[in-house]
Amino acid sequence: MKSIELYQDLNCFDQPDTQSNLLGKIPAGTYEVLKVKINFPNADTDYVQIFVAERNANVWLCSRYKTQVYGTILDDNTKQAEPSTKTIDETALIDLLPSFYQFTYDLNQPTYPFDLPNCRVPLAPPFLNNCCTFVEALLVKAWQNTFNDFVWDNQQHGQMMIYSAKDYFSPVSCLIENHMAISRDANSAPEPWTVIQGWKSQWKGGHTFIILDYHQETDRVLTLESNSAYQLNGVGYRMIGNLSKYNHPSSTWWKNDALWTWERVKQVYAFRKMAKLNVANVNWVSPKS
Repeated sequence: MKSIELYQDLNCFDQPDTQSNLLGKIPAGTYEVLKVKINFPNADTDYVQIFVAERNANVWLCSRYKTQVYGTILDDNTKQAEPSTKTIDETALIDLLPSFYQFTYDLNQPTYPFDLPNCRVPLAPPFLNNCCTFVEALLVKAWQNTFNDFVWDNQQHGQMMIYSAKDYFSPVSCLIENHMAISRDANSAPEPWTVIQGWKSQWKGGHTFIILDYHQETDRVLTLESNSAYQLNGVGYRMIGNLSKYNHPSSTWWKNDALWTWERVKQVYAFRKMAKLNVANVNWVSPKS
């Protein structure tokens, strides 16, 4: 059985044709696929049929228009990958954070604090990184330190850098495929240590970042990222500051009115894919009501 993960809300129709009867909008999320029509009625479009319980009806969605892809179709093999996870302890990530204290943001000439397995990457100094290189360096090193049989190479590195236009969400796809994370509905509230690849539009304004925690009562999120905005120049917490100054966020971080809400994240990064990292013993950041 196949399913489709929609990156955004989509119009639905009674036929595989956007000129047919408009039935309303389907929220972003994951849905079971009943039928797929590739390159239908021509090479410009793909359509999928899904069952929507709230409507008690089968509806059609346009899942691709030319190069604009609105969702990823997953098969049973993708879902069955979840039990084969490689889980690390949270301390494996936290212990690496000081490695990024000296880094400032540079989109075009980033360096790494350490080598990656089977990859030739530029090493610091100078201490420069961007959103993609930070997430890759932190996660790959943590998993490499934990598992002797951990595999990484130039193919995975290319996915983390989004070298191919075949998958604009390839950093998250890569983590799922390598059993480092489990796919999550892009519309659901994030869990601790959730990686997001977001785009402000198709396909501009891209950003790879980690949500460390979510506070349900305020809807606020605590992010870990490399950025040159939001009170950051390098690695740190959005709207708080760099790691070098704030290694550990306040235990009441969620009381900070400047922090973004999850609703704002969804609005700004309208196209997104996310996955929860396989991290155990999570207690470094724990919001309190």
